[in-house]
Amino acid sequence: MNNFIQYIKDSFEELSTNMTWISREEAQKSTVVVAVFTIVFAIAVAAIDKVFQTSLDKFFNLF
Repeated sequence: MNNFIQYIKDSFEELSTNMTWISREEAQKSTVVVAVFTIVFAIAVAAIDKVFQTSLDKFFNLF
């Protein structure tokens, strides 16, 4: 248990002293880019799904 506590302490020390963090503005810009890409990708997948659904419905109605 003592090793685990020391590991946690060392991890926090490394995160606060040895890491280089991006600025808040850069993090916000990156978040917006990811959110926009996610929305665009979801719309594209939904459109492809709709095309396949419509195509398969028409195909199966032929029989």
